Amino acid sequence: MVQEWAGWLLMLFSFSIVLMWKSIRDDTKLVLAIWFCLAVHHAAVSLNMDIPDAASFHGNAISLVHLSSEQYRLTSDTDGAVDNYIHFLGVFYRVFGASLLFGRELSVLAFVLSCVVLVKLVEHLDLRRFRVGIVLFYGLLPSNVIFMSVTLRESWQALFFLLSVYWTIRLWKWPGILNVLFLIISALCMSMLHPGMAAYTMYMIVISLYWGIFSRKKSVRWARHLRFLFVGLLVACVIISLQKMGLFITLREGLEVAEETRHALLSYEDVRTKYSFILDTSSVLGIVTTVPMVFAEYMFVPFPWQVENVKDIYALLESILRFVLLFFAIFSWRRSSGEARSCYSFLLIAVLGMELMWALGTANWGTAARHHVPGYGIVVLLGAPGLILFMRELHFGMFGLRKDNTMLPK
Repeated sequence: MVQEWAGWLLMLFSFSIVLMWKSIRDDTKLVLAIWFCLAVHHAAVSLNMDIPDAASFHGNAISLVHLSSEQYRLTSDTDGAVDNYIHFLGVFYRVFGASLLFGRELSVLAFVLSCVVLVKLVEHLDLRRFRVGIVLFYGLLPSNVIFMSVTLRESWQALFFLLSVYWTIRLWKWPGILNVLFLIISALCMSMLHPGMAAYTMYMIVISLYWGIFSRKKSVRWARHLRFLFVGLLVACVIISLQKMGLFITLREGLEVAEETRHALLSYEDVRTKYSFILDTSSVLGIVTTVPMVFAEYMFVPFPWQVENVKDIYALLESILRFVLLFFAIFSWRRSSGEARSCYSFLLIAVLGMELMWALGTANWGTAARHHVPGYGIVVLLGAPGLILFMRELHFGMFGLRKDNTMLPK
């Protein structure tokens, strides 16, 4: 109990974080919604959930604590982004003590910070009247509760992805070098949490800089050739930085690694929930014909005829929810116009790009449940408002009351 003091303090501190932002603490319903989600996550922390990767990260981080200072400095990274997270945990364990409660509370800390960023994105998109519902959809999804309450990387991946999106939208609204700097820092932090994230980071930075600088001509007074030069220099600097850190890979290399990983995982015959489609990167035709099937399978499997037990039923329900949210996200995008449509387009491209990256290297729907967590916040942001309106209209219609004809802001 004495060794877990840092975890208990962090648990108490997490409830005060949301009160640091005036726009949040002025909305009592929003604060209570975030606190309720936090309470559920803290309850999950106390459960003895058997997740092998989480136990492995925690155990490896503890092993770093027992190294001498010299040994710790000489410790070299051998597993890329996995070690970055282990070293992150190790640093905190060396300072505050190696406690499983503390490690899990660090993940919950990242979760509550991601809630704050999500609320800020809601404000930028003028969806304030939906923010309580968006927070509840985001924070109470069972997969999010489970995987963001243990010593896994998903909480931090979600946080830095949302931060990257947030700073991109700020760059789009108020162009400035600080917004560019924070965008790149957020994206680089994201890249250090998983080898796949490292590949995705280049895609994210390119589309973010292009959209943030070029899509709103009125906000940028630079000449067009200067803007191209600026973006080119930034992308070149990022590529060089990633190469120095050993995180840069080309598109071909990424596809080849994804194919090898997928083939290796699918070769395990004892995995009941494995996917059926094979990724073929040997030719352009193979990529064009197999990638869409791999992506669709990753997004929406299991199908009803594949359900065999209770876990499969939950996975099916989550798949249905994801389909519904994406449906309303696309519906909102189609109905929007002008700057709102431009913003929705960027968000869809960003989150679907991330989901595609995970799809290429995922071989079963059990693992997919974890990989959907980092991008889920943007899916909720785009799809939950339309779903909430539909549920309200359905409710009024069922009881013969006047329907709410209010639609999403254009």
